[in-house]
Amino acid sequence: MVFEGIVIHKVPYKERDLIVKLILRSGALGSFYIYGGQGGGKHHKPTIFELGSMVRINIREQNKSKLEGLELMVASETQRLWEPDQLRHNIQAFYLVCLYFEVLQKFAVNFQLGFSDQNQSEHEGLFSVMSNALFYLNESLKSGKFQASQQLMFFMTKLLFHMGIMPETDLCSYCGNSLMDSKIVSFLPSDGHFACGNCVNAENDLGFLFRLKKGYQTKYQNYAELTGSNFQEADKLIQYFCHHFHLRPIELKSYDLLMRMS
Repeated sequence: MVFEGIVIHKVPYKERDLIVKLILRSGALGSFYIYGGQGGGKHHKPTIFELGSMVRINIREQNKSKLEGLELMVASETQRLWEPDQLRHNIQAFYLVCLYFEVLQKFAVNFQLGFSDQNQSEHEGLFSVMSNALFYLNESLKSGKFQASQQLMFFMTKLLFHMGIMPETDLCSYCGNSLMDSKIVSFLPSDGHFACGNCVNAENDLGFLFRLKKGYQTKYQNYAELTGSNFQEADKLIQYFCHHFHLRPIELKSYDLLMRMS
């Protein structure tokens, strides 16, 4: 059986082996034991399992009854299909990608051999969001146009839209009036909605509302069109995500590292 996915986590095991976790094309998380995955040896073989790399893994054929229901599968052959080659040169971009992977692991389901359907498409949009985020982040680094807040804002917008938990962006959650008709709009992450100025007297988030609406309507390759974003606005989406999954932003370790560099 063959699996393809993006490396989002890896743990060294013994002298040269690895346990890696992939976000599969199906949107599920697959865990694999890779003999010699750390590289090295007498031929000084490099590892292909860098974070963010797209890999193909063939698993070993074993007795089905022994494998059924297992989450950790043993690889027989591995191949790297693509890697974000610019990522290792920018520490802020690296922390950002680590944050992406942390966020995914808070809600994505695990693949279980014999129980999960490798061809199911219910969550494949999750893989699409992740692969696009990595590819265009890498392209922005190549072109010298990388902006961490812009990339984070766009990723979170696309992720929330795919998950079907985008906040209401047309009507005030209290009075039902059009948000576009209000000169003052406030976003309340802990409540998970926008409110007009007549109902809530708080920070004006009208610009944030415009960028959020534009973000989920814009194709990933046109990410540069999402201008004016900042970490304060990206933080609102992180808080909103955490509200939905009963988390605290402090539980996202990479987020703290990223904020220290902003």
